[in-house]
Amino acid sequence: MFKHSKLFLSVGVAVSCLSSSVMAAGFQVNEHSANGLGRAFAGQAATPENASVLATNPAAIGVFKKSQVSGSINYIDPNVDIEGQSFTPGAMAEPVNASEDNIADTAIIPSFFYVKPLDDKLLFGLGAFTTYGLRTDYGSDFEASHFANDAEVKSFTINPAVSYKVNDTLRVGFGMNVTYADAEISSAVPNSLAPALSQLTGVPAENLQGASIFKLEGDDYGFGWNAGVFWQPTSMTNVALSYRAETKLELDGEVSSALTPGLNQPGSLDLNLAAITELAVNQKLGDQWSVQASVVFTDWSTFEKLEANLASGDDFLIKEENFDDSWRGSLGVTYMLNDEYTLRAGFAYDDGVVTTENRSLSIPDTDRVWYTAGMTYNMTKDTSFDVGYAFIDGREANINKSRALGSTGITSTMVGTQSANAHILSVQVNHSF
Repeated sequence: MFKHSKLFLSVGVAVSCLSSSVMAAGFQVNEHSANGLGRAFAGQAATPENASVLATNPAAIGVFKKSQVSGSINYIDPNVDIEGQSFTPGAMAEPVNASEDNIADTAIIPSFFYVKPLDDKLLFGLGAFTTYGLRTDYGSDFEASHFANDAEVKSFTINPAVSYKVNDTLRVGFGMNVTYADAEISSAVPNSLAPALSQLTGVPAENLQGASIFKLEGDDYGFGWNAGVFWQPTSMTNVALSYRAETKLELDGEVSSALTPGLNQPGSLDLNLAAITELAVNQKLGDQWSVQASVVFTDWSTFEKLEANLASGDDFLIKEENFDDSWRGSLGVTYMLNDEYTLRAGFAYDDGVVTTENRSLSIPDTDRVWYTAGMTYNMTKDTSFDVGYAFIDGREANINKSRALGSTGITSTMVGTQSANAHILSVQVNHSF
């Protein structure tokens, strides 16, 4: 079970159908609500437009006077391309083309939220969503598959929470969460290196093409918590501070390899999902206009390496990650056109978590900007529909990585560039009762 779970770790911990890291720093996933997407999630923790605010700030659900359910479907269409060459001194006389287009698949990510007032001060909420995820697939002909081949992480979080009204201006919230994660990751022998390996091992080259260097898969449950403060100093201003704590996962299972038989044994691997802190403001400018802003800090520096602790007592280093902490800033505007329609727009800058030295083909992270728009249609006083759209433009980034090919003594270097963008469409329905 563990063999792919480590893989899943290196790719990232994920979402129920998974997405590409073109969406957010590292393998973070922001898509919890269509209304939030419309303003690039600016002011999200301070803008309780519907029950989906629970994912960001459990304190903010305290403003609801009636029970409400909210569900969304997010369609993500990423486009991540790798262009480069692989150099293997001693095994190949010339470098080979190591380029691949569209390595990240489309994904559909659902979420669901429910809030219920228990009395005039206490509210209960329940959320089902994801905050991390990734999926990359380089294909069987990729000439740098010893750096990355397939990687997929699926995860889902159940988050019960409560909000308490301290006074007329201040609410506090607390939640517990259970995260289930399922993942797979692998690397393989590229076709161009099979002849050289055949000479070393005596195994026919055709049997070595695509042979597993290592492969990991597995699943696990992890537990965490989140908390928030929601402050309304005036009738025009909301201020919020929220925190989602680190979730620790320990994956047990098996490591497998066709090139290194000693790796075929039970093992375990620790994975920490980074803590997230958000400071948010929602400021009304009048009866129709309001502006939103957020600053989000993600403690990605805890994600240093993927290392398997083998049953033999040895440690098997899968890869160094060395993520940096990341910041995300966003600005949004909301315009209430009339009683039926609300319009939104937003902009965000999302800081990447890796340098060129540490950039991974499994997690092709880079800086990115978001351009978003959306609207709400109030069909009745109790039922509304949200639509949000985002275009995410990733900065072109350099890749320069070296890796040993199992225990063969052969070392390759991959040099190239990564480019990425994505389209996200989200629809949501909210109903109060």
